[in-house]
Amino acid sequence: MITKKLLTPGVIRKGMVITLAIGLFTMAGLLLSSTTPATWRSLSMIHPKNICLMLGVVFLSWLVEGWRVKTIAYLLGEHLSLFDTLRINLATIFSGNITPLYSGSVPTQVYLLHQQGLSIGKASAIVTIRVTFTSLLVSIGGPLLLFIFRGKLLNEIGLASLAGFLNYIILGALIFAGVLLLLLLRPTKGTFLIRRFFRMKLVQKILGPARAETYCQKLLSEGEEFRACLSTLSTDKTIPLLFVILLTFCSWVSTLLIAPAVMMAFGVNIHGKIFRILLLECVIYFLLSFVPIPGGSGVAEIGFFSLFAIYLPKHLQAISVTIWRLLSYYLNTLVGGVCFLRLFTAKQEKH
Repeated sequence: MITKKLLTPGVIRKGMVITLAIGLFTMAGLLLSSTTPATWRSLSMIHPKNICLMLGVVFLSWLVEGWRVKTIAYLLGEHLSLFDTLRINLATIFSGNITPLYSGSVPTQVYLLHQQGLSIGKASAIVTIRVTFTSLLVSIGGPLLLFIFRGKLLNEIGLASLAGFLNYIILGALIFAGVLLLLLLRPTKGTFLIRRFFRMKLVQKILGPARAETYCQKLLSEGEEFRACLSTLSTDKTIPLLFVILLTFCSWVSTLLIAPAVMMAFGVNIHGKIFRILLLECVIYFLLSFVPIPGGSGVAEIGFFSLFAIYLPKHLQAISVTIWRLLSYYLNTLVGGVCFLRLFTAKQEKH
């Protein structure tokens, strides 16, 4: 089983050690650099309702994602309880958070859905549709927003010096997004362009002939798999399909709202600034997608430190990063780890 190969006890321990070591070292450095007595006074003055708000946003992100997977399963003729879907999603978050580039999430979710009685094919279809809708949102919406607002956003987070380099990345991402849409909507033309791209001399020289061909086939097969999954959806379920698209958007927004909730907890007035804050987060998450370290540890903390530095006084910046990271990553990983252990322990006990 792929899941067992990817998530052996050794892999789990290694992923946790790397993530915790880098993340905690980075946060400790940030806290030492900007923490003052005023920091602890402000922390003690956070109203309980704001603590509930921050936790509520995290729970909302879990609920929306669970509802999304449940709806996708319904579109494929499968009925899952929301409780089971939530547990599987959280276990999936755990396995993704401790593996490079979130690579452990897909096999974990397929395996656990299969344990709920779904066939491997149906479970794979559900996960493929979920991942592809998310990838389309990030691959198309992310670069488009960054392209439109890149000047002001890069200045605000102190990355104006990287504008030239990032312009090439954003342009490449936009071209990739266009080809991806073409592959889904016009398979023949999309396939032709992808093959031509991976057979370019420059690409062959950078990746090597064998690796270029592997990436080409992988991209084509994933596009074909997604189209096959969509073709299995009932034509009379258009509204649930649109609902999945809406939930995909809401899932991302609920995750992005954690940072504004932390700012509000410290009494920062962000009325009229929400859209700008969300865009800045999109920049950071877009850059994090290129970081191979599990959970983007180190880079994530520094990136969001730059974000909080725009809206918060110095003595609150590091503690805000710490709270954000605890809520957005460590809480997910902790609760997801409990679900992961319970689900796999229950599976072993049955045998």
